[in-house]
Amino acid sequence: MEYELRWGRNTWFVALIVSGIIGVSILLMSYWGMGETWHGLYYVPLLGYYVMLSICQSHYFKIKPVPSWNGLARQWVSITGAVFIFYGHIFLMKDVIGIPPSLIMTSQFMFILLGFFFFGMDDFMFKGQLSKWLKHDALKAIFWYAIVWVVWFFIFAFSWGLSGALGDFNGDRCLWFMGSFQWVIMMSMMIAITWKDYLDTVKFRSNYDRGIKLLTFSLVAGFAIGFMCYQIVSFLGPEIPEADKWHHVLYMGTYPLIPIILFGLYSNHFNDIRDVKRKTQYRTLWIAGWVIAGWLIFRLVISQTGIFGEHVWWHHFDLVFNFTVSIIALSHHWFCGRVGFMKEKSCCCCHCDD
Repeated sequence: MEYELRWGRNTWFVALIVSGIIGVSILLMSYWGMGETWHGLYYVPLLGYYVMLSICQSHYFKIKPVPSWNGLARQWVSITGAVFIFYGHIFLMKDVIGIPPSLIMTSQFMFILLGFFFFGMDDFMFKGQLSKWLKHDALKAIFWYAIVWVVWFFIFAFSWGLSGALGDFNGDRCLWFMGSFQWVIMMSMMIAITWKDYLDTVKFRSNYDRGIKLLTFSLVAGFAIGFMCYQIVSFLGPEIPEADKWHHVLYMGTYPLIPIILFGLYSNHFNDIRDVKRKTQYRTLWIAGWVIAGWLIFRLVISQTGIFGEHVWWHHFDLVFNFTVSIIALSHHWFCGRVGFMKEKSCCCCHCDD
């Protein structure tokens, strides 16, 4: 049985409205219902772990992508798992490893960012080559979880590492890495969704060759875009402290989420353009345009309503807003096959995406 988008190329508008309503409702319940302190201390890191576990499930505990509400149980796995990991990591980081209590939140965010990347990297870039020696998907998930811990130690914990949390902590370097690395994650998502069709036409010597080249590109492009965003923030607010500038670069790195996911999975994704290279260029320009538009819309419209409280422009709600709205649509695709947004094809001979 074949399926198509219920409203064709316009389905992404409907999905955006639905995800927006659900996402804003969740944020309002967290911020106003539970309070700003609870929101900052619990909702934000729990959201991060929820996203990380959902990425893990989508790659290593796969289900058939057929429209069905049965996948809702996967949402509860991510939600309950996020709670257990959140408290478990507090114990491990603070009581076992010795991270100072004042750095535990930053420590968790660093782990979450690394988890976002490593749970998808092998599939996106290396076509699963790096962990194919493990015969069970659950073992692959455990393997990458362990890799995240190792990288987290070298980057964040060790006294001689990048951040040096167990010694003389360097907050500027830590936020420089986190802000830049968020853009590396966005490059990874572009590879997985936006550029996938084009990359399938590129001839690589092997999956290792493919992975090394795409990984190198993601790192170079991600850090370069991060630096460019830093220059923009410095121009707009030269008085902003250095660490806060890089913190906003991290926030800026969440704006590609909604257009990549909503347009990439809930529209025809410019598939009416038959030339793959040209189609990929249109997709990239579309996302770049929406990143700029999204940043302006949040700054000039959403934040001005006061719906999420009063905050300085470089440290507002855009990060959790972009993540909450986009992950609703993405996890619905992963776990429920976009049920409600898909329908059976009316004509079996029709191959049109819109």
